[in-house]
Amino acid sequence: MKTMTPHQPLLRLSHVSRETRDIKDNAKTLLDDVTWELSVGKRIALISTSSLSARAFLECAAGVVPPQKGTVTINANISWPLGARGGLINNLTARQNAAFLHGIYGEYGKLNQSLDFISDLAELDKTLFNRPVKNYSKIMRSRLYLAISLAFDFDAYIVPKTFAWSSSASSDRALRLRFQEALMRRVEGKSLIMAHTDFNIVERFCTDGIILDKGIIAFSGSLQECRNWHENNIGSRVVEDDNEIEPSDDNQNQASTEASEEQQGLDDDLW
Repeated sequence: MKTMTPHQPLLRLSHVSRETRDIKDNAKTLLDDVTWELSVGKRIALISTSSLSARAFLECAAGVVPPQKGTVTINANISWPLGARGGLINNLTARQNAAFLHGIYGEYGKLNQSLDFISDLAELDKTLFNRPVKNYSKIMRSRLYLAISLAFDFDAYIVPKTFAWSSSASSDRALRLRFQEALMRRVEGKSLIMAHTDFNIVERFCTDGIILDKGIIAFSGSLQECRNWHENNIGSRVVEDDNEIEPSDDNQNQASTEASEEQQGLDDDLW
């Protein structure tokens, strides 16, 4: 359990840089000498012109993937990016995985409450909840990952763009709304970093923002100031989906690739 001193930031990125390489081995900068900190009570929207840069920022902030240059100092209990696999073991059942993570992140004496919360939110009945995760479909795994992410109390939450935000199917909308409502309850009174390019979504959760462009923090301020700056300087420029980028095989990029695959499954197959 991490402890903080008064006025200490929850986390700090200091001169952080990360890059990856495309299929032709050309380097692409994701983060370029980024220095930034998250203070207690701050709810920050991360608006990025590159989905890979946003993902790299969140991974570094959560301590999931270390920077190639610079340092990340974490002084509090920070969530992993919500919806990511979060250390689940495929050979174990959903119940066993949830119980294991409760032992690390959960509150003593409340195991059953955590298990009930996860199974209910993920809509996994008793039979499914006691089945090995490796036998789950992508949809079931994604729901489980999201439910587990929302089961535990952290000082700050990391919310990627691929969280359950929208769906054209009315049957899917109700379940998405359940996840969104669970997120709203969980982050009440907490600090937050939320990556998205839709200001209408982030304004529900965030009061301030940073705009990440070409690997640097191009602007920071209130959410309204960020919206104005974005309209004047970026406008309708299409966000890069970075499909042409395939990270190399070093350890840092391997972890990023695995996280990317999990998030892509959530984005494409959750509903």
